Amino acid sequence: QKEYGLDYTVFRFFNTYGPKQSKDFVVSKFIRMALANEDITIYGNGMQTRTFCYIDDNIDACLAAYHRNEVLNDVVNVGSDIEITIKDLAELIIDLTGSSSQLVHLPPLEEGDMTRRMPDIARMRTLLGRELLPLRTGLERILAHTTVAN
Repeated sequence: QKEYGLDYTVFRFFNTYGPKQSKDFVVSKFIRMALANEDITIYGNGMQTRTFCYIDDNIDACLAAYHRNEVLNDVVNVGSDIEITIKDLAELIIDLTGSSSQLVHLPPLEEGDMTRRMPDIARMRTLLGRELLPLRTGLERILAHTTVAN
């Protein structure tokens, strides 16, 4: 519904990652730990799944919606629809960094942890008109410009 006669688009972002991301997010946290050869901690069994969208795909989808005047007065999910477990994400990052980090399982979060998070990104795919950057490639791009100090 239009408010005050203005068009709007609501973007719902799901697990965007990329260079210089805040150190509190799972991808940057795991990379930092792996580069320092520290143990990587996972809550529960690590089988909870997430999807990860590289920042360039996020930006390109938003700009396409803006420039083409699409998704007006509506919502578009911006993310990925390729699931990976948190455990597999940690193992992939350990592999890509050549780290000696070990996985350490902590008790599940007391307030619970969403076991699955996967958005419907059909509209985003239409906006992009291309495939999303694979997670492995995005991680390699980050690592190409990352040091332990980052």
